[in-house]
Amino acid sequence: MLFVPQLFTGHRGQNTSGLSPRLWAKVYSSVMAPDGGDRLVFVSDDFNAVVAGNSSTEIYSDVNYTGYIDTSNTITGLADEVGGVIALTTDATDNDEVWIQSGDDTSVLGAISDTAGSDFLTVFECRVKVSSIADDVVSAFCGLAEEALAAADTKANDTGILADKDYIGFDCVHTNGGTAGTNAAVNFVYRLSGQTAVEKIAGVHTWVADDFVKLGFIYDPSADTSKRIKVFVNNTEQSTYVTGTNIATATGSAFPDGEELQALFGHKNGSAAAGELAIDWWAFAQVIKPATN
Repeated sequence: MLFVPQLFTGHRGQNTSGLSPRLWAKVYSSVMAPDGGDRLVFVSDDFNAVVAGNSSTEIYSDVNYTGYIDTSNTITGLADEVGGVIALTTDATDNDEVWIQSGDDTSVLGAISDTAGSDFLTVFECRVKVSSIADDVVSAFCGLAEEALAAADTKANDTGILADKDYIGFDCVHTNGGTAGTNAAVNFVYRLSGQTAVEKIAGVHTWVADDFVKLGFIYDPSADTSKRIKVFVNNTEQSTYVTGTNIATATGSAFPDGEELQALFGHKNGSAAAGELAIDWWAFAQVIKPATN
């Protein structure tokens, strides 16, 4: 479990290894409101004790996970990283993939909703790195997605495009004959199952091989409607936002409004080359407001 008092810092600098203050200060101020009526749901994992069980389909750490691991691939803790880091590693087999998702195939962390009474402040952040930015090697996703997505073909063969499911987070895809360098580009994306996927911020970050980055977002239903979801990279707010109108859109390029979500991490090969997604930690929070009569 991440050290929760990190939430209490007033620091606004880069803070390269811990929770990003610009993301989490709002959580702290909300749960410490004078009336004390709000409830904080806070789930995180620092990967200090990783054990694979049940033929590698159940992963145990500070949080329980379901996992999917293609043959000869691995989910392990890294011995040379201090403080706990988990590695999702594929061997040199084309279209192999590795995934972990918090909980089981039916449990839920929360939902991002604009419905009155269910529109809760929500924050997600993770610290991750990839082993390679070569074309067609690591096609990774780090974010929130519908349950039961630690599974085969969560990403499509060759392209690395995510399945038609509910999700929001950070994603990169394969080149496979397209523009060179595609695998290095991290995009902020979302999708409502059955609707068109949205690449809200193309190239929000550029992977650097073996270099950790913090990726996160905050949904604030009380924010200006033009900035309902703010995206952060290494504690720096980005200049493109998910708007209230985006969230309310029901058809076409639709947001997963009110859909049940869990933390999801993984990647897929697009060629016969080994790759790795390493996760230092992740954290999720919702501030639950009491019902009013």
